[in-house]
Amino acid sequence: MVGDDAITGTLKYVDDYSSAFSGDEASGNFIALHAEVPDVDDVTITITITNPSTLDEDGCYVGRIADKDSQTITVVASKDGYDDVTKVYDLSGLTCASE
Repeated sequence: MVGDDAITGTLKYVDDYSSAFSGDEASGNFIALHAEVPDVDDVTITITITNPSTLDEDGCYVGRIADKDSQTITVVASKDGYDDVTKVYDLSGLTCASE
């Protein structure tokens, strides 16, 4: 559940997600998000957990959550000629299932 300033819910443990992640990052708890700005064209949306990731035209993102209590998700929507809109989401309310 994505709220005003926090994301909550349960993340299942994935043993092998090597199709998208490599090495030690290929297993763990992953979060999938979709972001868009309705009725606005040419918007760049960037999501940051560790490193910024610019979303493609589908607006989908998958990231690995290693430490829900210290990590946050930052979403930035930007468009030429307008001020950026930034939203930071707390993850401490997530439940991360173990192996």
